[in-house]
Amino acid sequence: MSIKLVITSAVLLLCFAFDYDEIYKNANVWYKVSSDELNPGEIIALDMSEGYSGCDGAHLYLVVNTVEFGEETVIVFPNGGMWSTAKIDTVSVEIQKHFGKLEEDLRNAK
Repeated sequence: MSIKLVITSAVLLLCFAFDYDEIYKNANVWYKVSSDELNPGEIIALDMSEGYSGCDGAHLYLVVNTVEFGEETVIVFPNGGMWSTAKIDTVSVEIQKHFGKLEEDLRNAK
């Protein structure tokens, strides 16, 4: 058996062994940290394979669906120039969640 035949067979086996749909299913997924007041700091997966974009002169708008729920999400960027967002303090977010749950538990215990 020649070495060329062995290498060709190995390459063909590897090509057919991969599930290319599984490999490429996340090719158009972007991840974003939520700045929403209700769920700050939550990681959201966005399906960027289709959507809508627009501009009103001052802002750029991307309208896409979330991967998990398929609900419409709008991402807004300033049109030109630099921008920055406030840093999310994950410790204070976790403390707020904890105390919110504690208050609810105390109400339910009464």
